[in-house]
Formats: sequence, structure tokens, C-alpha cells
Amino acid sequence: MPHTHARRDTPFHLAGASGRLYAFTLCPSLHHLPEVPGLFAYLALPPDEIAPPRALFFGRAERGLAATIPRHEKFEPAIRLGLNAYAVLPMEGSQGGVQEDLVAGTPTPLNCQRDALREISELTDRHRRLTRRVAAP
Repeated sequence: MPHTHARRDTPFHLAGASGRLYAFTLCPSLHHLPEVPGLFAYLALPPDEIAPPRALFFGRAERGLAATIPRHEKFEPAIRLGLNAYAVLPMEGSQGGVQEDLVAGTPTPLNCQRDALREISELTDRHRRLTRRVAAP
């Protein structure tokens, strides 16, 4: 994975749809990830800060950031989109509401894809149930 010139432990603020700012820590490599639970963002940082960082995916790491981030199902797709840094927000307890706020405030390509696939799956299931009712005598 390419390295970025980002400094370890750099504060990185991301806004949720609620207007709340979340203070993440920028981690330029997998070696700098903490072992604690929390939220994370896969980031594409342009070289020499020529443009703002682009969030590719917001995820939860309930079992620890260092263990989850490189093994998450969106890791490989994020690499293909330019992943070269991580933003982490260590936190205990329920993370779902904060993740939803972040995704609503900063739509990311991989969260949008996941939501679309979930919606397709739900519609397919609904269609199958309706078809079974029509086919049943």
C-alpha cells in the first residue's frame, strides 16, 4: 500500500449530518492503529495536500481498530479507490448512531454501495415473498 506523508496522530475532523464534528486521529499506516474499539474511515489522501482528503468508507471496529481495519470486507475495494491512510475515533459503547451520522454527513462511495446492495437485497426478498403468495393456492 502506498505511504502518505501524513504525520502520525494528526487530528482530522469529520462532520456528521447533525452538524457535530468528530475528532478522528489520522493514522498513515496499519502499524499505527490502536487496539481499542471505535469508528474508522478509509481515506484517500492526495499527494502534497493538493486537495482535501476523500473519505471512502466509514466503519465500526467493535473488537478493536487494529484487528478490524485490515480485515474488513471493504478494505480491498478501498485500496482500489486509492486508500492510503486511516482516520480512527476510539470509542466504547454503541457506535451505530455516530457511524450513521457520519455517513449521512459525508457520503462515501463504499457506504453508498453497501446501502444500495442492502436495498436491492430487501427488494428481492420482498418480491420473492409476494411471488410465493401469488403462486400458493
